[in-house]
Amino acid sequence: MMARRIAFLVVSSLTLILVGCGEIDQTAKSEKVYAGKKDTRAEDGLAFGGDKKKWEAALAKRSATQNEYLRTDVKK
Repeated sequence: MMARRIAFLVVSSLTLILVGCGEIDQTAKSEKVYAGKKDTRAEDGLAFGGDKKKWEAALAKRSATQNEYLRTDVKK
């Protein structure tokens, strides 16, 4: 009786281990086509008129104002 229980536990454990080691196919079944609108670049908006340098300057200015070390005027 005890040997049967141990054999059952060993067989079921080995079965679970082998099932967990199986690899599932992860390739896409079909090619999907993007159906949304075309994205525009940030510098193409009305504020910058397509000028990339103007957009980069505005981005640098914004990031400088978000820097806590530059915003606080603490001298050590």
